[in-house]
This record gives sequence, C-alpha cells and structure tokens, in this order.
Amino acid sequence: MNHYTSLGRNRYFEVLGGLNVENHGDNKVAMLSELDMTSAQALRNAVNKVAGIKPSYTAIVAKAISIALREHPYANRITVEWPFWRRILQLHDVHMTVAVERDSPGIEQAVFAGTIRNTDKLDLVEITKELQGLAQATEETNARWRLLKRMVETLPASLARLLISSPRFFPGQWIEHRGGAVMISSPAKYGVDMMVANWPWPIGYSFGLVKDRAIAVGGAVEVRPTMVLTQSFDRRIMGGAPAARFFRAVCEHIENAERDMALPG
Repeated sequence: MNHYTSLGRNRYFEVLGGLNVENHGDNKVAMLSELDMTSAQALRNAVNKVAGIKPSYTAIVAKAISIALREHPYANRITVEWPFWRRILQLHDVHMTVAVERDSPGIEQAVFAGTIRNTDKLDLVEITKELQGLAQATEETNARWRLLKRMVETLPASLARLLISSPRFFPGQWIEHRGGAVMISSPAKYGVDMMVANWPWPIGYSFGLVKDRAIAVGGAVEVRPTMVLTQSFDRRIMGGAPAARFFRAVCEHIENAERDMALPG
C-alpha cells in the first residue's frame, strides 16, 4: 500500500522555494498591535461616496507606511552585502511592494513582487486602482509577472534562482525589480486574523481580517472594528527603539485615517 504520491516536477517550487534564504531571518524581529479601524472604515465610506471607489485596507496600510517613511527616513533603507563591501543605502523615493499570489492549481508556490511607485504622492483611490491592476495582472498586462514566469518556466532552475536573487547585490536592480524597503502581504480576504511574515525585504508588513472585536475604550468595553497589524524588521537597518517609533507612527496614521489620508478638497 502506498502512503504517499510523488508529484511531478514543479519549477516554481524549485526556483521560488529557496528565495527566503535571502531574508536573514536571524536578524529579523517582529512586533504587532491591534488597531481600531473605526476611522479607516469611515474614510473608506466617505471616499466611496465622493470617488465611487472604496479604498482597500491594503491601500490604507500602504499609505500609512508611506507617510511614516517620509517622517522616519531611517526606515527607508536597504543593505548591499558583497564579501568585502557592505553598506546601508538610504532610499530617496517611497515605493511600496505587495506580495501578489498566483493561486492556481499546480503553481501554488507562485508569487511575484508587485511594486507601486511613489505611494507617498498618490491618494487612496490611485493606490487602490494600482492594487486592483496587480491583483488582475496577466503576462500581457504586467511586465514583472511576465519576466518572472518566463525565467521560472524556461531557464534551468539554478540560473533562474541566481537571476531572481541578483537584485540584492545591485541597488539599481533592487529598485527596479523589488521596489523599496517594504513588502506588504495579507491573507485577510481568506478570513485569517493575523499573519507574521518574513520576506526578503528589510521591513515586512502583514495584517489580518478587519472585524468587530471587544476592546477597551476610555475605560469601557466597546465593540469596534479592529485589525491586527504586524511588522518584521531587519535589525541591521535599525534597532528596536527606532523600529518601534516607526511602527507606532504607521499605526497612528491608520487609526487616524480620516485626519491623515483624506482626499484633497
């Protein structure tokens, strides 16, 4: 009697399965907070009335991070590590990268890094439209996914891994192919309450499902919409205290979304 079945060759497993070796997990630390999403929900509804599109929670998180990166530029950095040349690089622009899953039979491991440029200068509607484009990306509409798919499916696995990993050694390639310092991921649409991810980016943000929960407000228990937000960060970029200040700034911008992210006019 067979107790297992060996599946056929899966190139995405061969190529993408080993990329997290880049993330230097021994240098990563995580922190989390449960956020009151009352203001964020009110802003989503207000923007929907004005613009006819409801901003996604990912857009709100991305905008909050973008604002905080401008306020705390020490978080907007990446590392370059050659054997005899190691440097921390300060990024001048704010780009937000989102993990875009390709949830299809046979390629459940497939995910690509979708980057939205200059998110600090975009409003919530613009970010939401960019996110929708990434979610619906095909080979024809998205150059990043087209390039990744072709490398994985046509090149020898060892060469594909080498090429996909090369941006960590070349700042220009990092900015072109991986965006900036932050990766955002979320399984919230699948009903997950919390996620702690460890991506090959200096900073990773993840969040879970927004739903009604009991929290303390002014000494009383109230039921409000809340969300658990997690941040992982590379201690080579910043220590615990500055990372906590940056994380708290992101949280405050989300909890005060109406004040900090309202559309112009």
